[in-house]
Amino acid sequence: MNVNGFQTQEEQRVPLFEEQPTNERQRHPIEDGWEVVTIDTPEGPKRVRRRRKSKPRKQSKPAVWKVVVGACILIGLFTLPLPIGQIQVTGNSQLTSEDVVHIGDLGYPVNILRVRTGALEERLQKDIRVDTAHVSYALPLTLQVDVKERKALVVVPSQFGFVSLDRNGMVIASSATIPDTTVPIISGVRLGNALLGDTIEAEGIRGAIAYMEAFTEEGRKKIGEINVGDADKMIAYTVEGLPIHIGDRNNLEEKAKITADMLVDIAQRHVSAEFIDVNIKSPFIKTQ
Repeated sequence: MNVNGFQTQEEQRVPLFEEQPTNERQRHPIEDGWEVVTIDTPEGPKRVRRRRKSKPRKQSKPAVWKVVVGACILIGLFTLPLPIGQIQVTGNSQLTSEDVVHIGDLGYPVNILRVRTGALEERLQKDIRVDTAHVSYALPLTLQVDVKERKALVVVPSQFGFVSLDRNGMVIASSATIPDTTVPIISGVRLGNALLGDTIEAEGIRGAIAYMEAFTEEGRKKIGEINVGDADKMIAYTVEGLPIHIGDRNNLEEKAKITADMLVDIAQRHVSAEFIDVNIKSPFIKTQ
């Protein structure tokens, strides 16, 4: 109703228009994990499908405790002195698993998971009985210790008896009598007060060791003595007493090979030899 050109209060009321922001989205769930939303674009409203955002679930307290307990168990297995695993030693005739525990200071009860293999190898190789050592893990729960023991190559008279030397010239045994009759004795020299673990550097003795090291295990048994009174005119003797003129310390590996071949030839041909000369240029057998 108009009154003097004005509208009444009732006529001024207009229906409220529900305005929606252009960026408002209407969600229409369709399946687990997915939803359809309506978005406003310059071309008009469009419906699109998107993955529903999920709120991260909080880990339950029991699961957290399981992780903590598991971590504590693992730490205990690798740090506490628990009786876990066994030690297996191979390649030896003297060293036992108890010796390995003592040398490596592993303590009792032995937990092999606590053992550092590199540190144990280093400790073992400092033992006078061990030439080389390799430590590794094997299944099931086994600490594998592969040992190569030091072996005597020669016996040398000393101030208080005799000492055995290995391939490095180290004193590995000492006795008032000959400690090992399966290896040749060195004549022409006498050591002073040689102690276990000492390394002998005398040229003649080191030459005799190099000569013997070039033989096979079986070939060494045929040599009974090596005279190194003159290091440039070494003479070896077989266990039967046949002299072997070695000469100086050059080409000792080749001279050992020539020696082995000549001894085989003499045995096969039943030669009555006075001595053999193993010089590289012209080796020969002097017959009687």
